[in-house]
Amino acid sequence: MKLKIIIMLTIIVFLSQFQASAAGVYLGSFTPKQSESFNFSIPVQNLEGEIISIYTTDDYFRSDNQKIGSSNLKLISRENSLPLSSRDLNIEKDRLLYNQNLNLELNLKAEYEPGLYKNNLYLRDDIKIIEIEIIFEIRPWMEILNGTAQNAKIENVENRTMGLFSSGQQKILIRSNTDWKLKVMIAVENQDNLSIRVAADSESRSFVDYKSEFVNLNAVETVIANGSNTAKLSSGQVEIFYQLRIEDFRKVIAGEKDYQISFSLEQ
Repeated sequence: MKLKIIIMLTIIVFLSQFQASAAGVYLGSFTPKQSESFNFSIPVQNLEGEIISIYTTDDYFRSDNQKIGSSNLKLISRENSLPLSSRDLNIEKDRLLYNQNLNLELNLKAEYEPGLYKNNLYLRDDIKIIEIEIIFEIRPWMEILNGTAQNAKIENVENRTMGLFSSGQQKILIRSNTDWKLKVMIAVENQDNLSIRVAADSESRSFVDYKSEFVNLNAVETVIANGSNTAKLSSGQVEIFYQLRIEDFRKVIAGEKDYQISFSLEQ
């Protein structure tokens, strides 16, 4: 589902009779958890001539270590939307502007990584060139889709080891556009030597790093897995399965047990 958000910018580009004039536009910071489009308008005055050329410095918006295609920025004309690039787009002035505004659309995807992205946009008329620096920020985001607090039934006995296990089919679904750490803790300290281990499905393994052995649970958060940008997966998420264990059920007082564990994410 594509979400459209409209942003109106009250930034005026002042022109003079010099060969070039410049202005900067900061569009804001965004957290695109799905494909989203952001519309904004820049007032432009005193363009000369009937045909205006519009183009970007680079074919990419660039951050310190990432890039996004400049074609994600589109000119909204009176008839349609036109992707922008470093190649000149020549358009009639009457089609370019609406009420003296340059109307643009920025398309962002969930897979785009955090950073401050920049590119320059140029408008060239018969006598001058207007330079507009376009700047926007993508913020890091991460989420556990199926809840952060979970209950698991521990009922499978391993006679050889005297261990008591959960089924191992409980899973955590994670989405993120950045690196993340999965932490776990138990709500109340227990004396039953409860421990946890995790695994990932076949698609997720290349995006998740974890240890396969059991780790003791306690009331202090413990890192049990690390991962990276999940939006690059075809499913857009990683699946992490977990299993709980009581090391020796003979040492556990009989009766119903309710072990509530919670998961959290951090960078």
